[in-house]
Amino acid sequence: MVSPAFPGLFFCFASLVLLTFASVSPPAWQTINFLKANVGGTQTVFGVFGECVKGGACTHRSVGYNLDVGGVTGLNSKILHNLTYTLILHPIAGGFAFFALVFGLLGACAASRVATIFMALFSALGAIVALVIFVIDMVLWNVLKNRIHDAGGSATLGNANWLTVGAVVSLFLAMCTSVCGSCGRFASGRMAGEKY
Repeated sequence: MVSPAFPGLFFCFASLVLLTFASVSPPAWQTINFLKANVGGTQTVFGVFGECVKGGACTHRSVGYNLDVGGVTGLNSKILHNLTYTLILHPIAGGFAFFALVFGLLGACAASRVATIFMALFSALGAIVALVIFVIDMVLWNVLKNRIHDAGGSATLGNANWLTVGAVVSLFLAMCTSVCGSCGRFASGRMAGEKY
């Protein structure tokens, strides 16, 4: 018999994978990025902990960094610079998804209603944090994209934004299915392994 915690467990795992990929963006992995900018023949990609110039150097990994695209002014306003500090919420949402996954495993393996309730709680917290960071992503990267376009360059939103959307949806579904699962029938008697 499949545990009532299993659907929530599946969605928690999916959101953890998506948020991990979004968090391991430039300067660690340039394929996954939030914004790809081309100015004067130089391509720059932006991630959670920094930015990289294609074929060139990357910034040091840090929470919050200076937004620098060759020759474009007005990118490092105080507000935009401070918004780069909030990008740390991607791995924090991933942490909530991880704890939800752990409690989901406990709920599925031990047929524990309490663990399934904790999975619902952590997936709800993760969904809220992921939704907040998605809104911040859209504001930060679209403002940056518009300023680059105004300076004569080109910029496109990267795939990490859509990984974040998938994680928000997956965490929301994990919350809903784990709440429903916590109300489901858990094993008791002979199905729980009791001897008669």
